[in-house]
Amino acid sequence: MGILLFSVMAIPGFPVETAESGTDELEVVCSPGLESLANQLADDFMKQNSDIGISVKPIQDLQIIRAVQQGAIALVNKNCLTGSEAEDCFKLVVGREAMIPIMNAAHPQRDLMLKQGISPEAFARIYNGQSLVTWGEILGTSNENKVNAYAPAGSCAKEYLAEFMSIEPGKFNERGSLETEEMLLRIAEDPYALGFCSLACLMNQEEVSGIQLIPVDADGDGQIGTFENIYTSSSMLSHSIYVGRFPRSLFSPIYALSKEPPASTGELAFMEWLVNDGQEVLALAGILELGYGERNSRMEQLSGQQQAVVSVSVQASPARVYLLVAGVFILLAFLVYLFTWMTGSRVLTSEEALDQREGSVAFPGGVFFDRSHTWAFMEKSGRVRIGMDDFLLSVSGPVSRVVMKQPGEQIKRGEPCITLIQDGKRLEINSPLSGIIREQNEELLEDVSLLNSDPYASGWILMVEPVNWISELKSYVMGQSYNDWLKQEVARLKAFFASVLKLEHSPDSELVLQDGGELKAGILESFGPEVWEEFQEGFINARN
Repeated sequence: MGILLFSVMAIPGFPVETAESGTDELEVVCSPGLESLANQLADDFMKQNSDIGISVKPIQDLQIIRAVQQGAIALVNKNCLTGSEAEDCFKLVVGREAMIPIMNAAHPQRDLMLKQGISPEAFARIYNGQSLVTWGEILGTSNENKVNAYAPAGSCAKEYLAEFMSIEPGKFNERGSLETEEMLLRIAEDPYALGFCSLACLMNQEEVSGIQLIPVDADGDGQIGTFENIYTSSSMLSHSIYVGRFPRSLFSPIYALSKEPPASTGELAFMEWLVNDGQEVLALAGILELGYGERNSRMEQLSGQQQAVVSVSVQASPARVYLLVAGVFILLAFLVYLFTWMTGSRVLTSEEALDQREGSVAFPGGVFFDRSHTWAFMEKSGRVRIGMDDFLLSVSGPVSRVVMKQPGEQIKRGEPCITLIQDGKRLEINSPLSGIIREQNEELLEDVSLLNSDPYASGWILMVEPVNWISELKSYVMGQSYNDWLKQEVARLKAFFASVLKLEHSPDSELVLQDGGELKAGILESFGPEVWEEFQEGFINARN
């Protein structure tokens, strides 16, 4: 197929786009709320890279992605990732912005507040009304002192708070809007004050004492439960944001985004700088830095995009181009059908055509593998059977329960469709394809051990009617390509545990490594839910 496609693309008259190997100028577009950050990043980058010039262009419309031209980079938060245009863009997480509720540490009812927290609804009463409310009204006590509330300056922060409190942005009460330094000083001097502050800024303001984090009673039950108890320290809170235990409306990843994977010298240099030296600049601007493991993952994401694009510019008849493209897709569809017919309608047993990679994980030939560590096999009927690969199951250890989406539900490639549960600890696994679920594996629901003992046959999970099979097919790997990729995953897994658990100094090293320094089977089984959360975000989700 690779030879055929090359022949078609080389036919005289077939247009091929060109990308130059390098550029001296780079445009960075951003929303008004990130203009100051974008300018600071551009200035510091150019001090270290004098041969590359950067111009910053603020965009008023939240549909900023439409304004990103080929070869430009956008600096955006979650508010800008709306509409279908964002789905196909190249997105690189370079940091996180989080707004944290704070109060004076000398508040007379501090202990009560730490025990029961403040719910989003209670915060809304404080910030949505024209008149001041009392602490007694918020905490259910007789305290008649007024709540002196402050709001951070900046449009992005107010959007987060309005979403968190379910207040229309235009009705958010902005009284007491202050810059971070002044707000921290005022709260530190007033025992009845509260406000919201960027976590990174709070961590940087070491000279300001007397500030206490306010726990958020996310479920509104009047107490801070185990899952909500993440406000002991700034470092714990930072980790909780990373693994998804903090209210999502109060934080956002900061993305460096481009229409196409970065190919020019300027694009790649700027994105690599953001992941490395630029982290210090981001931290000073109130953005949480990436962890060591995340930085490695982002650099790997970038290195996978550094592919040269060959170009030829010639004239062509539109009709001829359409015919050629249609011909390629028809031939591709025929080859898929032929492959399915030759391999048969059944799922291969684990004894058939097994290739061994270095280690203990085996995989069958004849199925397509996705980078979500799932596999797909097309039946003669046109439906696709999907399941988990042996690699991820060898990492998790025995699974005690599987939660699947129901027949009739639609699933989308890259979004969660399966949950693996092991004694209360869980991993969300993304779907390898888009389609409609037609069948669950009822035998697996009754005997979950099939998933670990025979993942490629009786341990299959869902039967799906695909809706975009031909297009998604090109993303899969199989055979030796899958074998080579697994070796990279082993290296990535070792790097994950080395960076997150700091194996060289950690007493948990013996839980991960066996004699000879090799990873143990069922590595995650011995660890608690915190490490599983870290693995979800730092290893599984880092592939997305």
